[in-house]
Amino acid sequence: MTKTTTIIRCAVLILCTAGKIFAQAPAIPIASEFGVFTGSGAITNSGTTTVKGSVGTHTGSITGSSISYSGQSHINDQTSINAESEITNVLASFSASGGTCQTLATTFGNGATLTPGNYCLGTAGVLTGNLTLNGGGDPSSIFVFNIGGELTATDANIILTGSASWNNVYFIVNGAFNLNQITSPTTSIFRGTAITSGVISLSSGSVVQGRLLSGAGAINLQGNTIYASETPLPVTLTSFTAKKGELQTTLLKWTTTAETNSDRFEIQRSNNGKVWNPIATIFAKGESTTLSSYQYSDTKPENGTNLYRLKMIDKDETFAYSRIQSTEFKMLAKTVLYPNPAIDYLTLHVDDISMIQRIQISNILGVNVYDISKAASNLSDKVDVKNFPSGMYIVRITNNTGNIAATKIIKQ
Repeated sequence: MTKTTTIIRCAVLILCTAGKIFAQAPAIPIASEFGVFTGSGAITNSGTTTVKGSVGTHTGSITGSSISYSGQSHINDQTSINAESEITNVLASFSASGGTCQTLATTFGNGATLTPGNYCLGTAGVLTGNLTLNGGGDPSSIFVFNIGGELTATDANIILTGSASWNNVYFIVNGAFNLNQITSPTTSIFRGTAITSGVISLSSGSVVQGRLLSGAGAINLQGNTIYASETPLPVTLTSFTAKKGELQTTLLKWTTTAETNSDRFEIQRSNNGKVWNPIATIFAKGESTTLSSYQYSDTKPENGTNLYRLKMIDKDETFAYSRIQSTEFKMLAKTVLYPNPAIDYLTLHVDDISMIQRIQISNILGVNVYDISKAASNLSDKVDVKNFPSGMYIVRITNNTGNIAATKIIKQ
């Protein structure tokens, strides 16, 4: 075989680096205009799904009232026929291919970093946690994952570094592909082109930066976002938590490992999961490849359940949502402390004093100067503060269910 022949074959089917065969990889973008496509299955959707690209099927159907796409819809036309043929050829090529590959563990990811090349697994596999693909500074670097059975990505996040591009990441799956979000506070983000022989299913809120292509399986979507373009996602979110803070507040914390062209985080709150209201905006780093931490304190949560999510917005207004976190508050009804400022006595006015379990007063250093509970004595609605030094104090009132109402007072 001549050198010229080898170069031509590399350009058509083979990924060649420094003269070594690493992986058979598609030389052209497979079904490149599609964000979602299946050869003979149906595309179904529940919730609000956005596809930055076209959707299509050769012999199936597209159902679901809340799916929008920036491209076109192709059903049993020449474009869909061509796309099905391309996908079939790729699946057949990889199932028959030999060559050199690095063997994956049945469960992979878990914070691992991989370099460009061909990775294979002869059976079904699970992708979980962070998987970093480092292109080594080469934007044309290619990653190919050849999976011999069903692939389930659970709480997974594919991170691209070192100039790696999702457009050069391929998961060839001989079976179904499931992108699930179960326990992580962040959103499962899959980056790359998934080419499968079976069903593709996404759980609610999961995000794809790439393409979902099936040769002969249904595609089930549930309120997802699929970016079938080189539009970068605003951020790579690695954590998002909501916890009760001091004085009836909710402390929100989140971290990112990468930000590209990101603009801001809009913090949204809801009490029913249907109507969301923005309560604050935090500006993002913009461009970052290191761990960045953010936090915000909601000082006025509502009585009952408070649901929180982040709307992560890019400079061109592209956006994605985080997973939902929640806190719950059961405020004491009609709890009033007066007078404030106080001189001699502080009066507690509540609907039912028998519902109060404990009254605590601490100074600004956090030292308790008054602490009385129902178990020790009968609680009074009047507290003697005349011997307290002048200054600011925090009063905490605990009811019989353990919920706490807190407020600030001034002693003159």
